[in-house]
Amino acid sequence: MVFSRILLPLDGSVHAEHAIPHAVRIARLFGGRLSLLRVLDGAAANGRTGSDSIDWRLRRAEAERYLNAIQQDPRLENIETDAFITEGKPADRIADQVRRKDINLVVMSSWGAGGENEFPHGGTAFKVLVGTGTSYLVVNQAARLVDSDAYRRMLVPLDGSHKAEAAAHVAVALDTDHEADILFCHVISEPAMPRKRPLTETEKTLKERLIECNRRVAGGYLEELRDQFGGQHRIHTRLEVARDPVVRITELCQQEQPDLMILTGNHGIDSNGWSRDSVLQSLLSSAHLPILVIRGNLGIAGDVAGGGQ
Repeated sequence: MVFSRILLPLDGSVHAEHAIPHAVRIARLFGGRLSLLRVLDGAAANGRTGSDSIDWRLRRAEAERYLNAIQQDPRLENIETDAFITEGKPADRIADQVRRKDINLVVMSSWGAGGENEFPHGGTAFKVLVGTGTSYLVVNQAARLVDSDAYRRMLVPLDGSHKAEAAAHVAVALDTDHEADILFCHVISEPAMPRKRPLTETEKTLKERLIECNRRVAGGYLEELRDQFGGQHRIHTRLEVARDPVVRITELCQQEQPDLMILTGNHGIDSNGWSRDSVLQSLLSSAHLPILVIRGNLGIAGDVAGGGQ
């Protein structure tokens, strides 16, 4: 099972509840256990702090009623759930729960009770995304709502690396009824050739030959993936050349209107393309749609590869 332990942090706000349909959808598709988490701020009240304060006990009772109502939501029917309330700084407590419960997916909205501002994510969401090593699905507030129980259009940016292919495996695993349109895309970066003067004809030819070489190799790579998965899934491929891959992927999101984008977020000096943290953060900021970021070892050869077959 790919995502068997899913954590859904909620703070009681309408913003945070945007993540509920996605957490439910993933849990149902993979048969995962969904853990609801509410973190209470242990601010001083009546001269006392934490669990000793009357204010905290009142807020805890309200949080218990809130989580109980979520668990009774018809959308969670037949999904195994549990609920937890803790106290402290939200990002720290969420990270604690990820470690304690061995969570392999965190689903959360880009904004919570603090509301939106000029930044792409709220402070808690940002700390969780960069501070935990687990996979996560972040729901942008501008994402369009989809009523279907399944993702019908998925965009998978690939960089040609083995690690990036984990996203392709997850995409086909999510396509349980084989009715989704899955777009594998690869954007070739134009070679950087900084010059004070215009490129010479020789330099232009060299640049064009390098792009053509990369195009040929990338085209073959996408065809191999389509052959691998296309027998049972509707796989489409898109090969692009651009100066700024992030801008091009964002444009593709606007053109294709996917329900979900899936990509890897591996750390380390061997990561490249879409795996780089800077590129990942740029896409999270510019693409207004739910984004599933795969991190860690999900057993690609077993669970994921077999999940959509």
